[in-house]
Amino acid sequence: MNVPATSVAEQNIKYKREKKNPALKDGVKQISYPVLKGGVSKRKVMNIDRTVILFLIITLLASCNQRRPAQQKDHPPVIIQTGKVTRMDISDTIQIFGQVRLRQEAWLASQFDGRLTGFSLLNGDKVEQGQKIGVIIPPMREALDQAMSEMNEAQRKLVASEINEIPLYSPISGIVLEVMQHNGDVVQKGESIVHIADLNHLDIYGDLPIGYIPRVSQLKTLKVSFIDYPHPPLFLPVKAFSGKVNPKRQTINIRLALNNPKQEFRPGMMVKLSFPDKIHKNSLVIPRPALLEEEGVYSVFVLKANRVEKRNVIVGIKHDGFVEIVSGLKEGEQVATQKAYSLTDGMEVQVR
Repeated sequence: MNVPATSVAEQNIKYKREKKNPALKDGVKQISYPVLKGGVSKRKVMNIDRTVILFLIITLLASCNQRRPAQQKDHPPVIIQTGKVTRMDISDTIQIFGQVRLRQEAWLASQFDGRLTGFSLLNGDKVEQGQKIGVIIPPMREALDQAMSEMNEAQRKLVASEINEIPLYSPISGIVLEVMQHNGDVVQKGESIVHIADLNHLDIYGDLPIGYIPRVSQLKTLKVSFIDYPHPPLFLPVKAFSGKVNPKRQTINIRLALNNPKQEFRPGMMVKLSFPDKIHKNSLVIPRPALLEEEGVYSVFVLKANRVEKRNVIVGIKHDGFVEIVSGLKEGEQVATQKAYSLTDGMEVQVR
């Protein structure tokens, strides 16, 4: 039988390889594993180790999957309060600023040159109308007093009747606001000595834009709120409108009477004068706490079953207590009035 030359050559090369490396059999390297004590091969031990490791991994994953539902419990619903979308008459509120001023005050001055004596008033002292508060001694009277010792009784009476001391009386009842002169000072004719004011009767002045004159003329009172002073608002009537208009600001002065028997108020206090503008009849309104604003966009959370739905709205008049809704809501719907800023669209809630 003839054997091809190439086959013989290949067999010779294979024989040389196997002879040089006995681990090769049919061109494939044969790996032998040593036998451990007890007749167990090292290869079998490695397979057991792999099986144990795989079992531990599977067990760990199973335990994680069992604990995960406990960690992912649902949060309890948020407890909120709601208000109803209703209808009511609502009007815009116009506000202007004003100031408390004195109605009656007096600067007591000397009608003659002379020395001030018998004067002891201080800031804050109270005086009554007609009360004597000091005396002006003319210069001639001081010279006369020095020459009295050289005159007889008849001469002294005659001269004293010609040059009298000048008493000072308070023209009004009130409180001392400022003292300009003190006892013993020499004053000139017309020079102010003390500033007295009546605090029991004050006035409030405000600048009213001329466009609101017809509206304010129809109102009985304006709401007066004191700025930076803890006092409840007052409702006072308008006593007078100024007879002239400020040409630059196009406003007029209005005056409100402020009775102050307890002297709670002081001139110079700032106030806000408020009055309602045109009334919007039968308007949709919601409680003011329900309204949210984000970058000029208004929204509310509407109650739907046990969840809330975020809804954009267009608003009209805004009051401290209520807001007019032009569009976006229907009468009778319930809106969240508590924790509104902490809610999200679709969140589960529970109404208190």
